[in-house]
Amino acid sequence: MKQYITTNSVNQASNYRLDIDGLRAIAVLSVILFHIKKALLPGGFIGVDVFFVISGFLITSHIVQDINRSRFSILNFYRRRIKRIVPAMLVVVSVTLFFSWFLLLPEDAKAAAKSAVFSLFSLANVYFWLYRDTSYFAQSTSELPLLHLWSLGIEEQFYVIWPLLLIWLYQPGCKKLFFAIAMTFALFSYVLGNLLFHRYPLFVYYMLPTRAGELLLGALVAIAVLRGVDQKLSAAMSTSFAITGMLLLASSMFFLSEDSVFPGLLALPPTLGTSLIIFAGHSRSNILSDLLSKKPLVQIGLISYSLYLWHWPLLAFYRYGYGNVDLLAAVSILILTYLLAWLTYHYVEQPARNSTASVLQVFIRQYATPSVVLLVLSFSIVYANRLWPDTLHSDYMKHLTKIRDESRPAYQYDYVCQRQKLTEKDALDLHCVVGADLKTSPRVLLWGDSNAAHYIGMIGSFAKKAGFNFRNIEIGSCPPILGETTAFVDPHRAEDCESSLTVVRPMLEKAEVIIISAAWTSYQQRSSVFLDSFFHTVRDLTDKGKQVIIIGKVPVISGFDRLCREKALRFPFLNCSIKKMPLSVAIYDMNARLSQFANKTAHVQYFDATAFLCPKGMCSAYDGNGNPMYFDEEHLTMAASWELGKEILLVDGVPEPFRQRVVQ
Repeated sequence: MKQYITTNSVNQASNYRLDIDGLRAIAVLSVILFHIKKALLPGGFIGVDVFFVISGFLITSHIVQDINRSRFSILNFYRRRIKRIVPAMLVVVSVTLFFSWFLLLPEDAKAAAKSAVFSLFSLANVYFWLYRDTSYFAQSTSELPLLHLWSLGIEEQFYVIWPLLLIWLYQPGCKKLFFAIAMTFALFSYVLGNLLFHRYPLFVYYMLPTRAGELLLGALVAIAVLRGVDQKLSAAMSTSFAITGMLLLASSMFFLSEDSVFPGLLALPPTLGTSLIIFAGHSRSNILSDLLSKKPLVQIGLISYSLYLWHWPLLAFYRYGYGNVDLLAAVSILILTYLLAWLTYHYVEQPARNSTASVLQVFIRQYATPSVVLLVLSFSIVYANRLWPDTLHSDYMKHLTKIRDESRPAYQYDYVCQRQKLTEKDALDLHCVVGADLKTSPRVLLWGDSNAAHYIGMIGSFAKKAGFNFRNIEIGSCPPILGETTAFVDPHRAEDCESSLTVVRPMLEKAEVIIISAAWTSYQQRSSVFLDSFFHTVRDLTDKGKQVIIIGKVPVISGFDRLCREKALRFPFLNCSIKKMPLSVAIYDMNARLSQFANKTAHVQYFDATAFLCPKGMCSAYDGNGNPMYFDEEHLTMAASWELGKEILLVDGVPEPFRQRVVQ
């Protein structure tokens, strides 16, 4: 028998459905499991989309019922939205900012504070669309403590527009037309996601136009049930709809992944499945609605909003300091998330929702006043850095500066011309020339990506000894091939890669010797035809009389956190030591293929420094004196690159490919 109870946290004319809280539980648990370990539930991120559908259904139900009774008030609607959303969100943002202040590195704390400011105005999604760092060395999104608030931004932006449209257009005589138009816009939203994904992936993921369809789908279900469409369902149809919906939902959780084109048309199965479950369970009980109405699921569903708010910052802080979440950490975080959510629900959410204060009082007490406090805190972090005593802060900054100087990456040096997008100015920049006799025009060109840039010190050592100079030009995350690159790069990098080639081509024509290195294994993982494309490029160069030197990939030091020593200044019990490890099979095989190609191709030579980086077959991120050689898992520091070159010269002299008779 279907169970309804009336609650004063929503419109009194609305019925509270236990099964929807059960569905909320499924949604939030799927999101949390996905965020703990993606392999557990590859498509678990669709829990957010389930929430969108539920929200569209419930809020539209309330609005339409009030409109039908001629008692809808836009001010009262936003009063309810503030009471429902804002207090718990502000508590979580406040706590997160406090810990960001004392745990995160200064620049990361500032970024968290800026995202908090946008969140106060329901614009978190806009912040992460426009200002999230997507460069190669950017902080991982899994470490951004307020990233999850993008979904609240989408909801609130939708509810700025949707109530007004209902008031103006959902009128007697026009309801069927309104329904048809809304359905058309919903479908367009899904299609738009597919159309824009490869060119504007961040916009598609974070912004309302490509997510609105999910909220509209829930809204359309609400309009349908309020018009009594669900009354025509038989018990068998209700059950079949519910089971079909759950199959669509479950299959999406297991068969979608973060590599899918999502949102877009692939968002239809889980959101349509959610809609079918809600629709089927409205008028009559079925086996699925009965299961979703069980007390354990309902209890989780009741605190699902707070669970969602708390789980992400806890995971983000842990990953920021300690890396991957192991079993013990996962269990601990789950328990802490539940406790914080339970406390927030009972002592923040419920009192706020039960408030009988006027619109103005709710606005001032629950939103404006705490927001001003948070703004002051945020601006203090952004502009005054940290509220530590001067002596403590000074010591901290001295240690931080020392650590950073020891492990500066290639791109931070003015003679390293690594760009996200090349310009004609870069092709003429005299700072990009390294080696001996910098006044003469270089006949040697180093070309590649960041994996070429970190060899500049090593090659520079060879150049000074052998008496040549070279120009370097590198494009971040772009492969050194002259053909089509889109199959080998992230969608958002494709345009810059193609554009940069127009600058590179004349430089290749001018150079006599071309040194090339790149993230070989990464591009090959994206497409098995990468090496074929690269070898074709090399043959094109040698056919034009060019000498080509290919440099292999350095060992990857898995688990090496480039910021660990900096974070250890704040994070307790943080151990930055990392064991030596053998060269991975993938890199060994890749370097072997590059070497074999060079050996059998005229005018092509190969070199790698693996023997020096992995003495006795074991690779380390640190040299014999304990100094860091790596900036991150797969990039040498520039200081280490120069030292590596000096060590090679001391042991072997100038390597054969770089000897004077070859490069001059």
